[in-house]
Amino acid sequence: MVDDVSNVSIEATPVLKKGKLMVNIPKVISEFENAMHRFPVKKVLYRAVFRGKGLEFDSYRGFEKGDNAELIDWKASLRSNNLLIKKYIEERNLGVYFLVDVSNSMLFGSGNKLKAEYAAELIAALSHLIIGAGDQVGLIMFSDKIVKILHPSNSKNQFALFAKFLSDSEFYGGGFDLDMAIDHVLKTVRSEYTVFIMVSDFIKVKKNVDLKLRMLGSRFEVMSVMIRDQMDEHLPNIKHQFAVQDPYSGRQMILDPSIAAEKYREQVIRQKGMLKDLFRRANIDLLELNTTKPFAISVSSFLKGRAGGF
Repeated sequence: MVDDVSNVSIEATPVLKKGKLMVNIPKVISEFENAMHRFPVKKVLYRAVFRGKGLEFDSYRGFEKGDNAELIDWKASLRSNNLLIKKYIEERNLGVYFLVDVSNSMLFGSGNKLKAEYAAELIAALSHLIIGAGDQVGLIMFSDKIVKILHPSNSKNQFALFAKFLSDSEFYGGGFDLDMAIDHVLKTVRSEYTVFIMVSDFIKVKKNVDLKLRMLGSRFEVMSVMIRDQMDEHLPNIKHQFAVQDPYSGRQMILDPSIAAEKYREQVIRQKGMLKDLFRRANIDLLELNTTKPFAISVSSFLKGRAGGF
C-alpha cells in the first residue's frame, strides 16, 4: 500500500494498439460541420478567429448585433455619426500547423476511446474545415523527438496524409519533450502568417518550458487543446487496492483509493493550475476537452469566442 502519491504520474498504463487506431473521421467531420452551421464560417470571419491575420482592409459597413466590437473603426464612426465596422478582403492564405503529442500517455483510454484516437478525430475535423476555407494545414508529430512532419498544403492529398499518419499507431509511443518540439518550430518555421494548434494531454509539461512557450506565443498565433481521459482527473471508484504505472519510466505503485484519491485530485488541480498559468503568460488560449464528451460543440464555441462572438 502507498499513502504518498505526490510523485505518482496522473496517468495510467498506456494501452498500445498495433496497426490502425480506431477512428471514424467521416462521422466526426459531419458532426463538426453541423455544429459549425451555427457559426458563419465565411472566410472573413474565419480569419477573425485567428485575430485578423492575413486580412487587408476593403471598406466599411454598419455595425450589427453580434458583430465583433474589436472591428469597429471609432474614428470613422465619429465622422459618420454611426457605428462602422471594417470589412476585409483576403490578403494571403494562412498556414495552420498542428503540433501533436504522440507520446506514450496519449495511447491511454479508460473508456471507449484512446486520447490519441480522440485527438486524431479532432485534428481531422479541424483540418477539413481549414482546407475547405482555402488555407493550408501542416502537421508536426512529436514525442521526445520529432516523429513526422507534413509541411503546409491545402491539397486533397494533404488531408489523406493527415488521416493516414494520425491513425497509424506506428507513429505513436515514446517519451515527451515539448521544449524540444517548440525549439524545432522556432528554428524551422519563419512565416508570420502561420498559426499553431498544440494538441496534447500536457500531463508531463514542466514549469521550465515557460520561456519557450512565451517565445512561441510571441512569434505566432497559438492555440492549445488539452485532451484528458476521465482517469487523468480522478482515480477510479473502486474499493480495493490497484496498480498504476508511469507510462514513461515504467515505475509501478500499489494504491489504496481510500487514501490516495484526495491527494491524487489535489495533484491534478495543482498541475492544471500550473498549465493555465504557463499558457496565460504566453498569451496562448487553452481549450480543455475530455474523451467522454464529443468535441464538436465545445470546439465550435471556442472558435466563436475567439472571433469575438460572431
